[in-house]
Amino acid sequence: MQLRLLPAALGLVGIVALAGLEHANAQRAPAAASPNELATSVQDGFTIATVGDLILGSPQSTESDPAFQAVLKLIRDADAATGNYEGNIIDGRHFRGTGAGGFGAPPEVAKDLKAMGWDLVARSNNHAGEYGYDGFLETNRHLDEAGVIYAGAGESYAAARAARFFSTAKGRVGLVSTASSFAAAIMAEPARGEYPGRGGQSALRFNRIFVMPEDSWQAVKTIYDRFPNGTGWYGPTNNTENEITILGERFRKAPAGVTKPSYTYTLNQTDLRDVTAAVTEGKHRSDFISVAIHAHQFADAAGGERGPNTPETRDLDTNPSVADFLPVFAKATIDAGADVVQGTGVHVLRGIEIYKGRPIFYGLGEFFRQMDIVGLSGLGGVGRGEENSPPIKYESIVAVSRFDKGQLAELRLYPVQLTDDGVRMAHRGVPRLASPATAQRILARLQKLSQPFGTTIAIEGNIGVIRTAPRTSSGN
Repeated sequence: MQLRLLPAALGLVGIVALAGLEHANAQRAPAAASPNELATSVQDGFTIATVGDLILGSPQSTESDPAFQAVLKLIRDADAATGNYEGNIIDGRHFRGTGAGGFGAPPEVAKDLKAMGWDLVARSNNHAGEYGYDGFLETNRHLDEAGVIYAGAGESYAAARAARFFSTAKGRVGLVSTASSFAAAIMAEPARGEYPGRGGQSALRFNRIFVMPEDSWQAVKTIYDRFPNGTGWYGPTNNTENEITILGERFRKAPAGVTKPSYTYTLNQTDLRDVTAAVTEGKHRSDFISVAIHAHQFADAAGGERGPNTPETRDLDTNPSVADFLPVFAKATIDAGADVVQGTGVHVLRGIEIYKGRPIFYGLGEFFRQMDIVGLSGLGGVGRGEENSPPIKYESIVAVSRFDKGQLAELRLYPVQLTDDGVRMAHRGVPRLASPATAQRILARLQKLSQPFGTTIAIEGNIGVIRTAPRTSSGN
C-alpha cells in the first residue's frame, strides 16, 4: 500500500517543487552574463521595422491604396517587424467570457496581422484586459493560430515575463514586453509558498510623487491638516517636513527656485529585476532582442497627450514629456542585453535616444488608430474633431534600424500619416506614407523632441536618418 502511494506522493512533491521553482526563478536576481553572451550576433545588414500601437477594428491588408501598400512594403522588407498590439481579438458570436468590452477585433485580424508582415507584437498594455481573462487568453490563441509571436502575456507569471522568439535568415530575434500602464485585474503574479500564482500580463509597477513648488507647499500641508488619515483608518507614518502622503498620493516639496509642478517616479525593483532578467535570458537564446514598454506616464504636470485640437496647431509640440523612470528602465534593459527599446502608450511621438549604440524610442505614436470603430468613442459616434483625438495623434513613423557588426549602423525614420480628415469612420486611422509637407512637419517635430537626448536627426528628402559612429570593443 505504501509503495502504491509513493508515485502519487512524488507527483505531488513535484508539483509543489515546480510551483516553488517558478517563484524562485521570478524572484532571483539576474545572473551575471559575459559580454560575449550579451553580444548582438545578427548578420550584417539585419533590419528591424518598429512601429507604435496597432489598434485594429477589421482586416486591412487588402487595402489597395498605393500609399498604404508603400507603408506595408517597409514592414515586409525588414528582416523582422514589431509593434504593440493594443486590443483584443474576440469571436463575438461565441465568446462567453466576462468583461465590459472595449478594443476588440474579429478573429480574422490575427491572420491579417501576419499577412501585413508583423512577426512579433507586444501584448502588455492597459487594454489587454477589457474582455477579462477569458478574452485575454482567446486573443493569445488567435495570434498563436495565425503564427504571430507575442510577448508580455502568458498563462503563468514566467510566461508573461519571458522573451518570445522569431527566426529570420539573419538571426533569431526576441521580444520582451511589459507595461507601466496595465490592466491590474489580469496582472500576472508569481507563486508564493503554497499559492500557485496566476497568468496574465507583465506589469512594471511604480510609485508616483507629486513635486510641488514652494509657493504651493502650504496648500498641501493644509489639506493634510484637515484630513490627516486620508481615506484610511490610520494616517501615514512616513511623513517628513518635505514629503507628505495625502489621500493615498505622495507629495514632495520642490527645491528652491522651481516654479512648475511635476511628477517623479520610483520603479518597483522586483518588477525591474524580473524584466531585466528576462531580457538577459532572452539574449542568451537569441541573436537580437527588443524590449517593449507601454507607458502613459509623463513628467510635466501641465502636459498630457491632449493638446490644441485644430488644424492650425498641428505643428505644436503638444506631446507629454518623458517620465523620469523611462530612461532608467530603458537603459537598464540595454545593459541587460536589449538592442532596441520600443516605447508606446502616449499615442503621440516622443524623442529618440541612442544609448550604447542602441535606439530608445520613448514614444512611437500609433500605426493603426481604429479606436473610433472598436472603442467607446466609436460607440458614441465621436470623431477626430473631439478632444480625445488631437491631430498629432494621426502622425507617426515607421522606424527601420539596420545593424552591422552587431551595432546600430543607421536608423531611418519614415513619416506616416493616418487618415482622419474628411473620411468615414470605417476608413479612419489607416497609415499611409505622409505627404511631403506633413513628412517635413513630423520630422522637424521629432528633431526637436530628440535634441534633449543628444540625438541628431538629419532630414534627407522626406526621411529622417540617424547614423551612429562605430563603437570600440570596450563599448565607448
